Amino acid sequence: MFDLSSKVIIVTGGGAGIGKAISCSVAALGATTVIADINMDVAGAVVEELTALGLRATAIETDVSRSASVENLVNKVIKDFGKLDVMINNAGILGDAEIVDITDEDWKRFNSVNLDGVFYCCREAVRAMKTRGSGRIISIASVGGKLAFPFAGVYYCAAKGAVMALTRQLAIQVAKYGIQVNAVAPGTTQTEMVKHRSPEKMDYIYSRIPMGRLAKPEEIAAPVVFLASDAAGFITGETFDPNGGLYMA
Repeated sequence: MFDLSSKVIIVTGGGAGIGKAISCSVAALGATTVIADINMDVAGAVVEELTALGLRATAIETDVSRSASVENLVNKVIKDFGKLDVMINNAGILGDAEIVDITDEDWKRFNSVNLDGVFYCCREAVRAMKTRGSGRIISIASVGGKLAFPFAGVYYCAAKGAVMALTRQLAIQVAKYGIQVNAVAPGTTQTEMVKHRSPEKMDYIYSRIPMGRLAKPEEIAAPVVFLASDAAGFITGETFDPNGGLYMA
């Protein structure tokens, strides 16, 4: 079992879906868990669940698409807890519109959350971590960033592919500061984000996955926990692929 009891960890979008699973997983292993979410109702509910179990968790309202909001998040964490050990960039939005139906505003909105938000969080995390000579940054990408998939919009896939490129390049730049940067690219996961899809689309997705099912959020949280732990001390610039064997199909 991994011990995260000495870690201060931020989870963006940590109030629901994969983010909630990550928040609960790292908190259960002892981390001081900061749930950074634009929706304080869901974030607050998770904090209540965790504190009721005697775990350490707090919520900070954060809009990752705004650099000032991210700067405020990291500054408050440093003020309240004295350090930041792990930044987990999970906040994101999913869309599957055809390119001819994507407006300029749609394109900007998806990139502002899915890519700009990761950049802002990485930048503030590096600023906080480099003087300490250690830290971890873990970003949630997607199979859509690597694999052509008919039910994900180009605005989503382009941003997620860029997150993986950002991960590799940033890992090279900050290794000298003792900061490790990795990503996790989940396959389709059982969350509210995919419930709008029709049975026909879901049947197609199942048919593409050798294991024949979607991931559970906890199964995506597991490699994130590993990357946040001391066991991953010699891993950087990598993207982990929990996808039920999708790349083999």
